Amino acid sequence: MNRKVFSILLLATIIMASPVMALDVGDKAPPLSIIKWVKGKRVSFPKDLGNKLYLVEFWATWCPPCKMSIPLLTRLQDKHKKELTIIGVTDPDDRGNSVSAIERFTKKQGEDMSYSVAIDDLGKTTKAYLVAAGIQGIPHSFLVGKDGRIIWHGSPLDPELMVIVPEIISGKYNVEEAINAKKLQAEISQRFQDISMDFQRGKISRAWDGIISVLKLDPSNEEAMDVLMQLYVTETRDRKAFRTFVSGHIASYRDNSKAMRTLARILCSNMDITSRVPDLTIEAARAGYNATDKKDPIAIAIYALALYQVGDLDKAIALQKEAVSALGSEEDQSLVDALAFYEKCKRLISGTS
Repeated sequence: MNRKVFSILLLATIIMASPVMALDVGDKAPPLSIIKWVKGKRVSFPKDLGNKLYLVEFWATWCPPCKMSIPLLTRLQDKHKKELTIIGVTDPDDRGNSVSAIERFTKKQGEDMSYSVAIDDLGKTTKAYLVAAGIQGIPHSFLVGKDGRIIWHGSPLDPELMVIVPEIISGKYNVEEAINAKKLQAEISQRFQDISMDFQRGKISRAWDGIISVLKLDPSNEEAMDVLMQLYVTETRDRKAFRTFVSGHIASYRDNSKAMRTLARILCSNMDITSRVPDLTIEAARAGYNATDKKDPIAIAIYALALYQVGDLDKAIALQKEAVSALGSEEDQSLVDALAFYEKCKRLISGTS
C-alpha cells in the first residue's frame, strides 16, 4: 500500500468517526419555540421536564420517510402513555408544508397520529436541535430524559428507539454509559484529525503515537487498529516497535474478547507477508477465544482463521465447527462457507478431492 492509498484510508477513518457537534447526547435539551400546537397539550422546556420522557421528532408533510414513521411513533406513544410524550415538530416552508397543510394532514391522520404535533416558530426549534446537531435530513428524533439531557437521537425508523424507550422506563438503560460513550467517540474523532495532520506533515512518529493513544482510550477500536497496522506496513517497517505494541496490547487486554478478536482479525488481514507476526496473531486470537468461555462464534472463527493461516488445518476445522455450532438458531453463511473451504483444503492436501 502506497502513501496515497494510506492517506485515503486515514481520511475514510476520520469521516467514519463522529464529528464533534454543538448538540449531542448528554447535552441539555434546548427550549421549544412553538407558534402553534396543532394537537396535544402545550409543552415547555425546561419547565415541564422532570416527570417523564419526551421525544422531539422533526418531520414534514412532504417527507415520505416521515409518513412511514407515524404508525411507529403512534404505537410507541400508545404503549407508553404515562411515561412518554412524543412531540412532532414541523417547520412551515416553501415545499408545501404550510400551516394549513400541516393542520389538514394532522386532521386526516386522526387517531393514527396519536401524539402531539407542533409548528415551529420561524425554524427556531429546528435550528436549536437539527442544525446544532449537524443533522441534514428528516425524520430525526431527540429523546430527552427526566433530567433534561438528551439521551439518544436518531431516525424514528431506527429499531434501536423501540428498544431504548422501554429500557429507560424500566431502569435497565444506562444513560451515563451512553453519554460517556458519545464523549469518547467525540474525543477519538478529534484525535484522528490530529493524526491525519501529523501524517500529512510527515510526522510519522507522532501519528503512530496518536493512534496508540486512541487504542488506549478504546482498545477494540477497529479503525485505529487497522490504521496502525497499515502505518507499520507502509511507513515505519519497524518490526520491533510493532511487536512491542502488539505484545503489550495482548498483555493489557487479554481478558477483553472484543479487543483481542479485533487485533487478531486485523493481523490476519495483513496482505504484506514479510511484515506478518503469526505467533502474536495466534496468541491474540487464542486470548479472544478464551475470554468468551469459548462461546462467541466470531471469536472462535477468528482463532480458526489464525490457525488456518499457519497451516494447522485440523485444529482450524475443529474450531470452525465450534463456531458454526455456537451460532445456534442464528445464521451466518460466512462461517459455514469458511468451514467448507477449510475442509476442501484438507481434502486437497490428502489427495481425496
